[in-house]
Amino acid sequence: MTPLLMLIVILILLVLGVPIAFTLGLTAVMFIVLQSDFSLTFMTQQLYLGANSFPLLAIPLFILAGSIMNYSGISKRLINLALLIVGIFKGGLAYVNVVASVFFGAITGTAVGASAAVGQIVIPAMVDKGYRRGFSAATTSAGSSLGILLPPSVPMILYASVSGISVSALFMTGIPIGLTIAAGFMVVAYFLSAKQKGEIIEKSVKVENVGIELLKNIPALLVPVIILGSILTGVATPTESAAIAVFVGIVAALIYREMSMKDFFVAIEDSVRTTAFVMFIVACAGLLGFAFAGLGVGHQMMEPLLQFANDPIAVMLITSLILFLGGLVFDGTVMVLVIVPLFLPLADAVSVDPLQFAMVVLIVWSIGQQTPPVASGLYITTALAKATMWETSKYNVWYILVLLIVLFFMIYFPDLCSIFRIYSLINVLMGLRQVGTHILFYLKETIE
Repeated sequence: MTPLLMLIVILILLVLGVPIAFTLGLTAVMFIVLQSDFSLTFMTQQLYLGANSFPLLAIPLFILAGSIMNYSGISKRLINLALLIVGIFKGGLAYVNVVASVFFGAITGTAVGASAAVGQIVIPAMVDKGYRRGFSAATTSAGSSLGILLPPSVPMILYASVSGISVSALFMTGIPIGLTIAAGFMVVAYFLSAKQKGEIIEKSVKVENVGIELLKNIPALLVPVIILGSILTGVATPTESAAIAVFVGIVAALIYREMSMKDFFVAIEDSVRTTAFVMFIVACAGLLGFAFAGLGVGHQMMEPLLQFANDPIAVMLITSLILFLGGLVFDGTVMVLVIVPLFLPLADAVSVDPLQFAMVVLIVWSIGQQTPPVASGLYITTALAKATMWETSKYNVWYILVLLIVLFFMIYFPDLCSIFRIYSLINVLMGLRQVGTHILFYLKETIE
C-alpha cells in the first residue's frame, strides 16, 4: 500500500506544479516522518550523502566544458563542418542536424545542452530552406538524445554512481550504440526529407574545404578523444578528464578569440545553474531512495516481479516498460537514481550482463526525452521552431521507432551489437595499461 500512496502523493505534487526536486524531497520526508522514527537531522545527512560522490564531481566539469564550447564559437564551426560533410545531399540540413548532434553529444554530455546548442543555429536555417517547423524540431530533439548515449554522457555518470559500473566501460559501450542510432536517424531523415516542400539542395563543396574546416575544428574534435584517451590509458579518472575537457575548452576559446570575458562569466553562470538543478534532483532522489529502502518499498514493488526471476528477457522487458511509463511523468535522472537501483539486484539474479542492462536503461531514458508530458528535449526544440507539439510529434514518432528497434535488439540480440567487443577492448587496454605501469615502476626502481 505504501508504494501506491507515495506515487499518489508524487503525482498530486507534480499536478500542483511543485518542482520535481521538491516533490521527491517532500514525499520522502513526509513518509519517513509518518512511518519511521528517524530524526530530521538524519534525513539532512542523507540529503547530503545523496550528492556526495566522487564520480558525480565530473558532472559540473563536463557541463562547464560544454557551456564554454557553446560560447567560444565552436558551436558554429562544428555545424559548418557538418554542413560540408553531409550538406551536399538532398535533405542535407536534416543530416547536418544529426551529425551536429553527434558532435555536440560528444562534447556537452547532456541531451538538453545538445538540443539548445544545435537548435539555435540549425532550426532557423532549416525553416529558411523550406523544411517544415515540426520536422525541424523533431529532428533536433531526436538528435539531442544522442547526448545520453555518447561520452561524456552525464546520464552515464549518474548510472555508474548507482550501479558501480566503470564509467569508462559505459563510455566505450555507448559509442557503437549511439552511432548506430545516429545512422538510423539519418535513414529516417532521408525519407521524411523527401516529403518536404520547397527544399533547396545544398551546393557541392570541394574536398580541400572539408580539410580546412577539419583543421579549424581540431580543438573541439580533440575533446572527446582526450576524454576517452585519458581514461583508457589511465592518465586520468573520468572526473579528472572532465577537468581536462574544461582546460581544452578554454584553450579553444583563446585560439578562436570569439569569447569575451563577459561571455566566459555567462558560461560559468549557466553551468552553475544547470549543475545546481541536476545535483539538487540527485540529492532529493537519494533521500527518496533512502525512504524506499527504510520503509521496505523496494521489496514490496519487486515482489510481484520475482516470478520472472529465471527469465532475463522478461526482466528487461518489464524494466523497460516500467521505466517508459515512469518516464512519462519523471525526468530520466529520477528514474535512474530511484527506480533503477530496485531492479539491479533482480537483473543480477538472472545473470543479465551489467553493460547490456545499462544500455537498455539509457535507451529508454533517450525515449523518455522524446515522449510528452516530460520530454524536456522536445519542449526546447518546439519552442525554438515555434511549432506545436502535435506538428513535431507526428515526425518525432519515426525517430522514436529507431530507438525502440535498437532497444529490442539490445534485449533480444545483445551479441549483434559491438558492446561486448568494445568491452573486451577495454579489458585489453586496461591490461596493457597495467603492463606499462609495471614496466615504468621497474625502470624507476632500476634507475634509483
